[in-house]
Amino acid sequence: MSQLDRLTAAPIAMAALLADGATADGDPDEVGRAVVVARTGGVLAGFPVFREVFGRMGVRCRPLRDEGSRLEPGDEVAELGGPTAAMRGAWPTARRLLERASAIASGALAAATGDPLDEHAARLSPPGAVGHDEPSFELRIGGDPSAARR
Repeated sequence: MSQLDRLTAAPIAMAALLADGATADGDPDEVGRAVVVARTGGVLAGFPVFREVFGRMGVRCRPLRDEGSRLEPGDEVAELGGPTAAMRGAWPTARRLLERASAIASGALAAATGDPLDEHAARLSPPGAVGHDEPSFELRIGGDPSAARR
């Protein structure tokens, strides 16, 4: 299966973080653990860029599922560790990219021509018509479901 290499993932992550104006607002000394959970089912795609987004903000990211794997609601996708302010700051960008790539890989969205992340995700997509049920994810800092961020 084709993977995005870091030389491709890094500029995508940086451009997205800059476009979103991502910042690590909050206590810089507060550190913790978080888990990313699938809210809906689908095909996981875009993890190399997702990981790079968090890495650029100083957060460690460990995959719990393989790129291209089928997800069910409630599946844990990744584990994060580091400054919680950086996790919160990176999350909107990381989620947006992961949800878009996973939606393409799941057949819910069409890929944009010339976009390396979209083209990668399209290679993971099952054949057939484009649907409408996009995968979504949430961030649980400290493992507490009440602390979930969409």
